[in-house]
Amino acid sequence: MPRSDPSGPHALALSQLPEDTLLLIFSLLPARDLAALSMQDTYLRRVASDPSLWQPLAQARWPGAEAAAEGLYGGDWHALFLARARMPLAFQLAADRVHAVTAAQQARARQQQGQGAAAASAGAAAAPAAGSAERAPGGALPAMAFEDVMRQVFSVGLACGIRDRSVRRSAEWRRLKQDASWWAAHRPEVLVAFVREAHELLAGSGGSWGGAAARGWTDAPWRRSAVAYLQDLNLLAGAHASVVNRVQAEAAALDRAIRGVQLESGAAAPAAPEGVPESHWWFS
Repeated sequence: MPRSDPSGPHALALSQLPEDTLLLIFSLLPARDLAALSMQDTYLRRVASDPSLWQPLAQARWPGAEAAAEGLYGGDWHALFLARARMPLAFQLAADRVHAVTAAQQARARQQQGQGAAAASAGAAAAPAAGSAERAPGGALPAMAFEDVMRQVFSVGLACGIRDRSVRRSAEWRRLKQDASWWAAHRPEVLVAFVREAHELLAGSGGSWGGAAARGWTDAPWRRSAVAYLQDLNLLAGAHASVVNRVQAEAAALDRAIRGVQLESGAAAPAAPEGVPESHWWFS
């Protein structure tokens, strides 16, 4: 069958379809085809850019992107997809997770403040109620949440590298810095304890990486790298100098513990994941 003439009478058939019909057709297309259509005439570009077409595509690729779509892109899923398509997937997934965990902790903090204000106005006793320890700022839940945050920071460091500036102009990067700064400003004891815990566990390993591994303390190197990435990637910008100094002091203590284990046991540290810079010597 001869190929139809692109300049023939049916060349503009797609542009002549009503918008509702085009939206239905376009909803079946992958992102690459939608992007190609958005480069056509004004009508097709407007329809192909409809956020409702890009929301399912974006959510399939970045499951935690809803908060970013609303908070960073004003609900425009098309703009979100275009911006994120140029950035490492691991960075976006980690940044979304950090924000979700941080937002949950911020909501808990506001709830605690509200409860404290209500108790004060009612003349409640100053002593905490039973079970309130786990709700305290330095309790178990914030510490567990912050460990999750630091695992994501470690993933960001591996994905972006300390010299990769491709993501640092993005709205997600600015939000990541804000989230990290919130922990440093409002939960500094959790940040410091994160480093101290690795030091204390390693110090009790019996002088060998094998002993540490047997007792579940092989996470000291990644914890040290996560703290280094906070500094390498400038994620603590804006934190109070006293917090930064405390973190550096605890990191130095952890460094001494790692060196001590390496010297005493003669064993190598766990293998470094791909992307860890040479300056993170504790993986070598």
